[in-house]
Amino acid sequence: MLTNFLAYLIFRSFLLVIYFLPFRLNVILGAFLGRAYYIIDRQRRRIIKANISVVFGKELDKKKRQILGRESCEYLVMSILDFLKLNQIVSPENYHKFIEIRGLSNLMKSIERGKGTIAVMGHFGNLFLIRYICYLNIPPRAVIIREIDNPFLERFISSIFKTHDAIMVRPDGALKRVHQLLLQNAIMLTLADQKAGGTPRVGRHGIVVDFFGIPSQTHITAPILARRTGASIIPLFIIRKGPGRYRIEINEPLKLICTTDETSDLKKNTRKLNQIFEDYIKRYPQHWFWLHKRWKDIPGLEELYETSNPLELVENFRHDLSRE
Repeated sequence: MLTNFLAYLIFRSFLLVIYFLPFRLNVILGAFLGRAYYIIDRQRRRIIKANISVVFGKELDKKKRQILGRESCEYLVMSILDFLKLNQIVSPENYHKFIEIRGLSNLMKSIERGKGTIAVMGHFGNLFLIRYICYLNIPPRAVIIREIDNPFLERFISSIFKTHDAIMVRPDGALKRVHQLLLQNAIMLTLADQKAGGTPRVGRHGIVVDFFGIPSQTHITAPILARRTGASIIPLFIIRKGPGRYRIEINEPLKLICTTDETSDLKKNTRKLNQIFEDYIKRYPQHWFWLHKRWKDIPGLEELYETSNPLELVENFRHDLSRE
């Protein structure tokens, strides 16, 4: 408990420093810390390198892949610093100075339908800033979020959600709870870009569909809930415009396929979501969190995050896949 409390004190002290720093200095500090992290953490650097090899392959040469990996870490730290600073200064009266919202009509049309809205995001950009849509006159909001191990930090995060009257839903039993909320026309936020639980052979928490041309275990929470409740699925992305300036892009509702073949429909609708993620990641590659093992446990790519030459492994895998 003492260790958790000390960690919390360090965090709050750091938060105080960030509050007094101008946004442009946050950029410099974020770039320095992000670059240092990329250089020091060899294990994470290996994961980033492997993921970039999957997405871009030979489109980028070795030097450009390294630059992208480093820049992604810099963007990540900048996003964290901006979030902490904005948390102290943004209000319902001034949020539009820092946050531009594009495509708001897509969200409002979904709300008018009255069947609930599933806002699908990924580990992309400064995703924490989605909280500011709570300043709009919209129905109850809910988010699926895991409880943080540090109880002091958990209370800090919970207080942010409570400030915006957002409902926190824990992963255990989330489907049932979210189902109930959607039937009340709530807006449910979920992340869908990371690897789902299980393996490609045992789809415990997801379904296997292509993601950048690789059969990948993918979350199906949004398509399942949409099918059961009639809710709309709306992809959301947050784009960095500059120091302390962001744009929330609200896409049109996904045109869902609904037939009597539920399994086939889930695959097709999940693939549609993956295609949207692919498009945004290609357009804004520095914004994606390349740190997670998205293509873990895939037969033929078991060594992806261990090999020193992931590009060769990926190219051979794609070649074998094309021959099947």
